[in-house]
Amino acid sequence: MIYIEILSAIIVLLILVAIVLSTIPMQRNMLEEALRQEKAQLKAENIFWETIDDTVLKNLPDTFSINYQVEVDGNKYIVTISAEKFQRQK
Repeated sequence: MIYIEILSAIIVLLILVAIVLSTIPMQRNMLEEALRQEKAQLKAENIFWETIDDTVLKNLPDTFSINYQVEVDGNKYIVTISAEKFQRQK
């Protein structure tokens, strides 16, 4: 009787270990994708600040969105930057 309980406990433990080990690659892929998306956002923000000047801002409405296509590690992302104009205090 005790052998059956030990055997069933070992089987349950092995199933749990298999489940945990199978989720590790999926978590790694999700983390890598999140990092690529963050890099794409940073690149798009840099492009935004390099291309926007006072003359362009004057032609845009008070709230605007601009799309940039960015490539990170061979993957293409479309990043939308939504912004709102405001007057700086002098």
